[in-house]
Amino acid sequence: MRVQYTDQSLEDLKEIEYYLLQKWNVEIFENFIDKFYHIVELILEENVIFQKFEDTKYRKILITKHNTLIYKVENEVLFIIKILQNFQNPAENLKYFDEIE
Repeated sequence: MRVQYTDQSLEDLKEIEYYLLQKWNVEIFENFIDKFYHIVELILEENVIFQKFEDTKYRKILITKHNTLIYKVENEVLFIIKILQNFQNPAENLKYFDEIE
């Protein structure tokens, strides 16, 4: 299985990186990245399916208490769709998914 990132998910990662490095430090950022890649590997290697995200075709898994990974698996491809910041307005998060479906 291979991994494919959406433009939005790459933008989300950049925003998280900027925020963590500005507000915290490299260690906190590296900790986040380690958790992120651990979850990606878990999906790839363990062939697990996590909880459905709202009323969409996507799945979700908590990365940290602040961030949730939204993904789907299709035709042996893990699509990283978005990384939600859990403290944001839930309606704004859902609006993104209404626009892409």
